Amino acid sequence: MNNLLLISENTSQKFSLAENERLCILSFNSQSDISVELCGEGAVFEYRSLSLLGTEQKIHVAHKAQNTKSFLFARHILSDNSKAIFNGIIEAGRHCTNISSRQLVNSILLSPSAKAISKPELKIYCDEVECSHGSTCGGLDEEALFFLQSRGMDLEAAEKILLHAFAIELTKEHPDEKQREKILSCLIFHTARPRKRRALHSKV
Repeated sequence: MNNLLLISENTSQKFSLAENERLCILSFNSQSDISVELCGEGAVFEYRSLSLLGTEQKIHVAHKAQNTKSFLFARHILSDNSKAIFNGIIEAGRHCTNISSRQLVNSILLSPSAKAISKPELKIYCDEVECSHGSTCGGLDEEALFFLQSRGMDLEAAEKILLHAFAIELTKEHPDEKQREKILSCLIFHTARPRKRRALHSKV
């Protein structure tokens, strides 16, 4: 069974996935405290989040069966004094071999006072598992902005294109085509108009 759950408000929920069940949660600007147990072999959980405001998210995934997968993917676009905190907790239970779990958090900061904090936690109690995490944080690519402006685009339009591309990356690795299309349509609707910033100077 494949399920896609959309969340756009503060939530605290618990889920349990049986054999071969798949759940994808797509979160927009929500404060989330979510706990998921993968209790059946072949269960898959995905959490894909886009935050345009300050948020705090805690996602706890407990792998309690072998051959289970999880993927936590969060992206932040933050301006002014916004702060986003993402705490991803992955637990691989004893004798639960052949587990695959990844965390990836990417943040774009549109002002010097915006902050993004990534707090990954891995609790591994068995061998033969594949668990990883990664985090990036920075501003919009100045080279890409300059390139788009050099092709006749104004700064606001160039920023909007880059932010839209940054957001829709959340859809790329989703294996279900119909769900991928739903996620993409939601992201297009929710992606905020970028804040006006200074124009780039021409390069010599």
